Amino acid sequence: MKSNFIPKFIETVLKTGAEIFEIWARTPYKGFSPYQMYKGIKNLERRGILKATPKGFRFSRSGKEWFSRSAKRYKKLPQMKWDGKWRLVIFDIPQELHKMRNAFRRTLKAQGFYMLQKSVFIFPYPCEKDLETTCRELNIDGYVDILTAETAGFQEKEIRKFFNLTS
Repeated sequence: MKSNFIPKFIETVLKTGAEIFEIWARTPYKGFSPYQMYKGIKNLERRGILKATPKGFRFSRSGKEWFSRSAKRYKKLPQMKWDGKWRLVIFDIPQELHKMRNAFRRTLKAQGFYMLQKSVFIFPYPCEKDLETTCRELNIDGYVDILTAETAGFQEKEIRKFFNLTS
């Protein structure tokens, strides 16, 4: 199974808003063969996340909880008209909380942040409320800070390209 099957699956279910998603059983998704999708869905079914029904697939009770957590993790932050400011997210999460630190880093990457260093990320759009919620949920809000900057430093050209921002 391709490693990015789960994020694509979550993205598709979020877009359709469907309780039952029969489309996954029959329609190839961009970049996935029907076999890959079949294996991915069977994996989720074996793990108790999905239940097969005559109409398609439905989330189990524990699957709904899994989906809720995963949807937050893979949710892209909205990209609106750029205000010319950069949001720098910096964190120093202690080793005892390494699982939370890694989860936070994965979340930032999945949400579309650009990694400047392992504990410094940058984003061109307002994201303070979303980050506050994420940090509170992971119980790391005391270790994370967000700064607003006029420039992205020496790497600004590369970062602008990453976010498809013109000069």
